[in-house]
Amino acid sequence: MDRFQMGESVMLTSQKGKKWLVRVDDASFSCHLGAIHMKDVLGREEGEHLETHKGAKLYLFRPSLEDYIFTMVRKTQIIYPKDLGAIVFYGDIHSNHLIIESGIGSGALSMALLRSLGEGGCLVSVEKRHEFAMQARENVRKFFGELPRNHQVIVADIQDFSITTKADRVFLDLPEPWHAISSVARLLRQGGLLVNLSPNVGQVQLVYRELKAQGFASMNTFELMKRDWMVDERRARPKDRMIAHTGFITVAKKTPVPLQSDDMEE
Repeated sequence: MDRFQMGESVMLTSQKGKKWLVRVDDASFSCHLGAIHMKDVLGREEGEHLETHKGAKLYLFRPSLEDYIFTMVRKTQIIYPKDLGAIVFYGDIHSNHLIIESGIGSGALSMALLRSLGEGGCLVSVEKRHEFAMQARENVRKFFGELPRNHQVIVADIQDFSITTKADRVFLDLPEPWHAISSVARLLRQGGLLVNLSPNVGQVQLVYRELKAQGFASMNTFELMKRDWMVDERRARPKDRMIAHTGFITVAKKTPVPLQSDDMEE
C-alpha cells in the first residue's frame, strides 16, 4: 500500500465523519478537535490516525472524487455526485470512446468521465469562457496529479466547434442546450448517445423538441433524490435534510435521419 508523501493531499476525517482536505507539508493543522503537525502524516498508510493535542483521533485517507469536488476551487455550481454517477452510467462509456462535453464548469464531470475512460479513449471538453476552462483544467490536474494525456480542453463555443472524427458520446451542461443540439448532432456518430443535464423542466421541453428535429430517438428524462440516514445501535431514521432536485438528466440516441412528425411517439 502506498504511503503518504510530501505534497500529497490527505483527507483528515474525525470519528464523527467531519472532513478536512489538507496538503502534507511542514506545517500544522488545527480545528476544534485540536492540532496536529502535517509532517507526521509522512510515511503513514491510509486508515491510520493521528491524535490531536486534545486527544481526538483524525483518520488519514486519500480524497475520493466526491471529497474532492466538494472542496476544490470552483466558479460555478458543481454537478452533485448522485447525478454524476447516473450521467456516467446511463452514458454507457467504454474505454475506447471519443467523448465531447460542453459546459465544463469546474471540471467535476470531466473527472468522472476521465475516471470511466481510464487511459483509453479521449475526452474533449469545450468551454467558451476562458477563466472557467482554465480553472477546470487546474482542478483536473490537481485531482489526477498531472494532466491526463487523453484530455483536451478547448476554449470555443460548441455551436462553432468541429472535429474530424465522429464522437461516440456527447454530454451537455449548458444554460440553453437546445441551441447546441443541431451542432453536436453533426459531431455524433449514428447510434451514439447524447446526455443533457438541465435544472428546470421548461429547458427539458425545449431540448426534447430539438432532439426530435435532429433525429434522436429512445429519449428518456429523469431526476434523482438522495436521502441519507442516521444509523446507530439504538435508532435508524432519515436525516432531516436531503439532496432533492438538482437537475433533469435526458438521454437520447442518434438515428441516421430526422424522424418525421408522424413517427414521433406521443
